[in-house]
Amino acid sequence: MQIAIVVPVIYSDGLIEKVKQEYDNAASSGVDLSYACLEHGTHTIESDFDMALAQPDTIRLCQKAEKDGAQAAVITCFGDPGGVAAKETTNIPIVGEGEAALHVAGLLAPRFSIVTVRQNTVPFMIGVAERVGLGPRLRSVRAVEAGVMDFTREHIDEVVEQAAAAVVDDGAEAIVMGCTGVGADMCPTIEMRLTERVGSYVPVIDPVRCAISVAELCVRHGYRPSKRAYPTPPEERPEYRWAADLLG
Repeated sequence: MQIAIVVPVIYSDGLIEKVKQEYDNAASSGVDLSYACLEHGTHTIESDFDMALAQPDTIRLCQKAEKDGAQAAVITCFGDPGGVAAKETTNIPIVGEGEAALHVAGLLAPRFSIVTVRQNTVPFMIGVAERVGLGPRLRSVRAVEAGVMDFTREHIDEVVEQAAAAVVDDGAEAIVMGCTGVGADMCPTIEMRLTERVGSYVPVIDPVRCAISVAELCVRHGYRPSKRAYPTPPEERPEYRWAADLLG
């Protein structure tokens, strides 16, 4: 099974190594993963503006993944930049980390909250939940005031505080991590400490593990996006050429 991991930000050694570690650990045995970053975009995605800048190159990388033989592609950003357009312009499953994590949370609890990074990403996170049809089930979005690249195990105490407040004060019954680079062991640690804190089990959802598992499931069972929902755009339109020119 071949799955492309599309990292919708500009390449950096630290970032790609972190992503590879997370996905290599999360993927099933026998799954062949490839990795690609953007040539045009931003170094992190922490706003809708960042999302917009990432979309053209992300779409191109998903199309290239299909041409290169990938059976599915995962977009490694909670906001899934370009994901809808990629579903229109390819014939393989395109899985965004955010949508996968939110839908898994919806299977495990009627109401959930997101714990994200900086406060300015809160409207962005609410928009993601609304876009995937789960806005009414979102109880809150709470921030830990760390940048994406700075978010590490050093922030676990603050995450547990925000997650406990989401459960006790906001009525959440599951927690979704709103930063997708949480590391291979951060979510289990947070889940254990949160359960101890509130006195009952509350799942803490890791977007990486959800996304790769959903992609594998779709490939294994032959599922791909509905062309009733995501119809292929017209093949020849001259106004599309600007994107090809932009991306070289």
